[in-house]
Amino acid sequence: MTTPRLVSRAAFALLVAAGGLAFAGCAAGSGTAAAPSMSAPGAIGGGTSAPTDGATDPGDGDGDGGGNNGGGSAPSAPTMALADVLARYPDCAAMGSALGSAIDRLELTDQSNEDGTVQCAWKSTMGDYANTVLVTVTTNNGAVDVPTKDDIAAIGSEYIADAAVEARGGIAYGTKSTGDLRMYGTLVDVPGLGVSITSGALNEDPRIFGVPAVAAAKQLLGIAG
Repeated sequence: MTTPRLVSRAAFALLVAAGGLAFAGCAAGSGTAAAPSMSAPGAIGGGTSAPTDGATDPGDGDGDGGGNNGGGSAPSAPTMALADVLARYPDCAAMGSALGSAIDRLELTDQSNEDGTVQCAWKSTMGDYANTVLVTVTTNNGAVDVPTKDDIAAIGSEYIADAAVEARGGIAYGTKSTGDLRMYGTLVDVPGLGVSITSGALNEDPRIFGVPAVAAAKQLLGIAG
């Protein structure tokens, strides 16, 4: 994986959050956007995989990402597929169950499934602060798209150690944008899929980041531990 692609993924997470916050500033009480079926034929990227229920551990995973290489500690890990995620979480309402209290009092405002990417967005509809939480599950080309710890350090993101993710050949990391408009993005990349959970808020810390966000991403991916 090259650094330009990694920068693009991290920047995408923050830009999506910015868009969600801008949308949150619109008039409260707008209806939930209509969306196609999350499992609509043709909307899922190609490729098959072994079931991703966490029952099979294809690698030892030492919790440190295999040294500076990171994300490569289990090269024999099966490639995950979006179809497996959608089999367990067929829509955004189901995916929201993995986020717990992070979406309390937020409204599902947007959901889409296009070109191998599922996106779900929640926003606040009342109160003094605009809060957003966005989940994106997108297909990738496999192990070549899993960054290393060196890649992550090069763009100033934070490596998040997780042995279960790394046992699947993946890696977790996060990035923050601070100021009045704060956006925190947590990304979990494994061969075949990437999950980003981005949370934004005005004048307060966003609702979810780091280890709790990694736990939610693992639940969506079917990674136990």
